Amino acid sequence: MRLRHLFPVAAVAAVLASAGSAEAVITATDTFKFQVGTTAPSTSYWSAGHGDIDIHFHDDEWEIHYHFHDDDEDDVATGGNGFPGDPFQDEWEADDLTTFINSGLAARNRDTGTEWDFTGVTSGSTFYVLPASELAGLPFLGFSAEGKPFDITFSLGSVTGGAISAWTQDGAGNPTAYWSSVDSASNGGFTVPSGGHQHMFIGFSQTGDYTAQITAVPEPASLGLAGAAGLGLAAFAWTRRRRA
Repeated sequence: MRLRHLFPVAAVAAVLASAGSAEAVITATDTFKFQVGTTAPSTSYWSAGHGDIDIHFHDDEWEIHYHFHDDDEDDVATGGNGFPGDPFQDEWEADDLTTFINSGLAARNRDTGTEWDFTGVTSGSTFYVLPASELAGLPFLGFSAEGKPFDITFSLGSVTGGAISAWTQDGAGNPTAYWSSVDSASNGGFTVPSGGHQHMFIGFSQTGDYTAQITAVPEPASLGLAGAAGLGLAAFAWTRRRRA
């Protein structure tokens, strides 16, 4: 069932409470599970198609979770991506789902140059990468501030299972790192503007099971703008879709 409703009043209050403050008090953190290998997990998993990490307001607090798009409904529901049952479920809590990465499709050799050290693998070594553009057979993982009246900064916390990194590349293939579990100087996070959507390369240093703590924080500057808008936020319409 798809529910369309106004931006929750309690969420408005939370945003306004942070507006103009030196530090945002709205924070959503959870631990996401990834598996890199050749055999999919026995539990619920996602292995292909487009999905995002974003935040929503639930039980009087902000939560970070997976969101899957309507245009991938057929892929997710019937395409063998590990999602149980019907109807299509487009919102999943982090601990209810494993992102499965086919190591044969994701494998690449690390480029030479110290600018790639943030990946946690040595030059020429094989590691595993989710691409920044959609590739059949791999999850197309994005980060979203769609339907939100503020920018969102996504940061990487503690990681188990190996090194995780995230970056973009310029036209010459040079990386700009935003996440690195092995290099704090390359782990500054990245901001997705209100209404926006971001994809980037996400690297895993080896095969196996991972956990990654990911945090989403509305930007204080945009919260200040929200405060200036006052209760006009209450008229901000958003869409939340859940299983019936």
